[in-house]
Amino acid sequence: MKSKNVIILLTACVNPKGMSFTKLQDADERIKQYSNALKFYLEETDFNIVIVENTLYEKGFDVDDKRVEYLTFDGNNYDKSLGKGYGEALIIEHALEKSTFLKNADYIIKITGRLQIKNIVKIIKSLKLNSSRLENIVFSNITWNMKFCYSNFFISNRFFLNRFLDSKKNINDSKTIFFENILMNSIIDWKKDNNNFSVLKFPIIIEGFSGSTGESYSNKLTSSFLFVTQYFKSFYFNSVKQWK
Repeated sequence: MKSKNVIILLTACVNPKGMSFTKLQDADERIKQYSNALKFYLEETDFNIVIVENTLYEKGFDVDDKRVEYLTFDGNNYDKSLGKGYGEALIIEHALEKSTFLKNADYIIKITGRLQIKNIVKIIKSLKLNSSRLENIVFSNITWNMKFCYSNFFISNRFFLNRFLDSKKNINDSKTIFFENILMNSIIDWKKDNNNFSVLKFPIIIEGFSGSTGESYSNKLTSSFLFVTQYFKSFYFNSVKQWK
């Protein structure tokens, strides 16, 4: 069986320029975090990596590696009241339009570029992406009430991402309509059209800082309780929950 082409997509914004709902504004600190995350994925995985930055930062985070494709564009000059989620959608759109690596990707692992998903290898191995029965599938973690899909790490294909981007105009942080809400709505519509969706079996273990609050993800709950809760959430939505 031919191995699937899996690409990591890291989204980046070096200079938020006063973006609303964005606590972490310091460009030097953001560059440091992006560089550390990129090096982590190069060391821990064997996937090719696309990193797309939206404030014309030309240096490319000081990584010279043929596994890395770096793109930067002027994509942060929009109404700041829409929030950083709208900008992230523009980054994904630019990536799909301009990236050479992504043109033939079977799966795209979208990660917020400053964050290190410490258990990424365990998560990817658990998904068995080369299985012939896994077609047109999206993997993510969602809330129990199906209002919110976590956007810092999810796995998709181009078809779903393009459908999500058709709704990007609805993202407006000032009206509390976040990227994560629109992503969740897109998944619900995707599932209703008889496409495949799966909640991740493992909690996402993150090292890094929230751009919105500036708070560290480190030392968050990684107890056996969290793992059991995530397992039951996966079982519920993947085997029991009726998507109507």
